[in-house]
Amino acid sequence: MRKLEIPEIVKRHQRWIKGVNGGQPADLSLRDLRKYKFDRLDLHKSKLAGANMSRCSVRQADLSHCDMFSVMLDGADLTQSKLDHADLRGAHLRGVILEGASLVGADLRGGALMLSGDAAEAALTNAVLDHANLDNANISGANLAGSSMHNSSMRGARMEGTNLSGGNMRGSSLDGAILRNADLSNTNLNGASLVGADLTGVTLKDTDLSNANLNEANLEGVDLAQANVTGAKLSRPTSEFPSDIQRILKEHFEWIESGGRTGARADLTDSDIERIDLPGEDLSGAVLKCTSMSGANLMSCRFVMSELEEAKLVGANLSDALLEGANLQNADLRSANMLGARLVAVDLKDASGKPTGLLWPTNLSGANLAGANLEGADLSNARLTDADLRGAKLKNANLSNALLAGAFIADADMTGANLEGVKLEDAILEAVALDESLDDDKLLAVAS
Repeated sequence: MRKLEIPEIVKRHQRWIKGVNGGQPADLSLRDLRKYKFDRLDLHKSKLAGANMSRCSVRQADLSHCDMFSVMLDGADLTQSKLDHADLRGAHLRGVILEGASLVGADLRGGALMLSGDAAEAALTNAVLDHANLDNANISGANLAGSSMHNSSMRGARMEGTNLSGGNMRGSSLDGAILRNADLSNTNLNGASLVGADLTGVTLKDTDLSNANLNEANLEGVDLAQANVTGAKLSRPTSEFPSDIQRILKEHFEWIESGGRTGARADLTDSDIERIDLPGEDLSGAVLKCTSMSGANLMSCRFVMSELEEAKLVGANLSDALLEGANLQNADLRSANMLGARLVAVDLKDASGKPTGLLWPTNLSGANLAGANLEGADLSNARLTDADLRGAKLKNANLSNALLAGAFIADADMTGANLEGVKLEDAILEAVALDESLDDDKLLAVAS
């Protein structure tokens, strides 16, 4: 039997689609298709396993439900093409253009034809998937490093162990996506929606999650301190927390409102209330030592004279919060949003309520404020001894009479800050650059 030519196979496939006599589903498996254009062709349900379509133009084509196992599509242009439920396991997609394409339910896991040896990961490195639809697609274990996927839809997609590092996913929707153990380092997810996504164990080193929606996302085992979470939505309602946590908070608010006559002061030492949503609440006097509150929404909350020693507040929203006289010694406030917060001293009064002239300063000694946003914050008289302020934003902040002895403030932005009377003894004002060309003897001399 003679081997059919490519144009004849495509022509018979079109007849099959239309139900015309002589029609036959296309089988282009293992064929070299590089010299052909497939723009606007309907090839759905055809077999393209192992075919070489590198750099082919396949714009606005229908490749839905196709067998494209281990297909070669490096550098191909599939703009606005339809690949819904296509089998793309082990496909070679380096530099592919999938802008506006639909890959709903597509399978992009690793795989390889028997003749090619061991299974390989689906490689989408440096691909263009802007505005693409990958809802419910299976991309587990695929390599999408450096790919552009901004404003794409990946709702419910499976991306377990997927390499998404260095990519652009700005404004994309990943609601309900499974991203367990995925690599999102250096990825731009600004404004992305990850509502209900499973982010267990993901790598977020230098990831931009600013203004992203992470409500109801599973962030177990995730270090938010490595990411930019400015303006991100991370909180959970109190109703999601254990009944004892809810009771303690309720009794505290009653204690505040009654002036201490009823209710009880909250003691949540060592408790886990990460991502709790408590904007505008009064937690003054609460004991929150070693309490985990990373990602919490505490905007405009009152923490007057509260005990927050060694509390974990990574990425928490404390904008416009009142922290007068609070004890935040050794607290972890990396990347926290403290825009406009008041961390001023409390005027101590005697038993009759008269001012004593003594101040009780807010204590941030040893606190980690690296990357925190303290623009416009009032830190007058605050104790910041040995605090870590590397990369912190202190633009227009009030640091008058603050104690910064031994503090690490290299790379902090203090533009327009009030530094009147600030004490900077032994503070590290800038990082020392070590020249790699220095020989061992010179390095020893510097060290000594």
